[in-house]
Amino acid sequence: MKLTLALAAASQLLATSIAASIRINIPPSTLLPNPNALPASTHATLTSNSGPELKAILRKGNYLEFTSVPTVGSHLLNIYTRDYAIAPYRIDVALSPTDPSATEITGAFETYRGTQWSDHGVALTPGGKPTQSLVINAKVLSRKNFYETRAGFSVLSLLKNPMILMGVVALAFTFGMPKLMENMDPEMRAEYEEMQKKSPMGGIGRAMQGGGGGGSEGFDLAGFLAGNQASGTTGASKSGGSGDIRERKK
Repeated sequence: MKLTLALAAASQLLATSIAASIRINIPPSTLLPNPNALPASTHATLTSNSGPELKAILRKGNYLEFTSVPTVGSHLLNIYTRDYAIAPYRIDVALSPTDPSATEITGAFETYRGTQWSDHGVALTPGGKPTQSLVINAKVLSRKNFYETRAGFSVLSLLKNPMILMGVVALAFTFGMPKLMENMDPEMRAEYEEMQKKSPMGGIGRAMQGGGGGGSEGFDLAGFLAGNQASGTTGASKSGGSGDIRERKK
């Protein structure tokens, strides 16, 4: 019985020793100056189409390790942590040409999300050659932000508001036009006032203000808004038509 258990343990140890292994170190960096602050939930997964998903947890010393990778083919190595985004990696595993029962890592590359599987970075294997034990230094891409900082009060952003700009322009016209009229040439000013009297909008303004004047006395605001600008001509034509009808009756 003891011999059987010893043989089983030896065979398992032998299988472990001939399978490829991956170690991922998390060194200090600008974005992550203290890797010891990583939470215990930090872990890595190794996914492939030829076998079950493998998982490695964060160990003391800030590293994750897959001690045995028995499946061959392309694998996707993802490292998950709460506060940081870490680059994914492509790991290619194949059978050893010298020992068909052993596996070795033929390629390791940084890969990019949203791109083709063939698009990857430089080779991470030593000398670009196959190896049975691979060591990778994880690359921290960015820090995750779950909250957006509230923007403070800014006078510049207030002036960029279209409604504020329209109000400023209206105030400039309101207080600037009288000054402009005072400094205008008398002849040009008289011509401008005459144009204002003849324009329909000027008549509407005078009618709404209730002011008198030669141009606004005979102005019909309701008729203008209804589109009957030639109301006097229309009335004359109607009276002329009725006279013709009376002459025919006689």
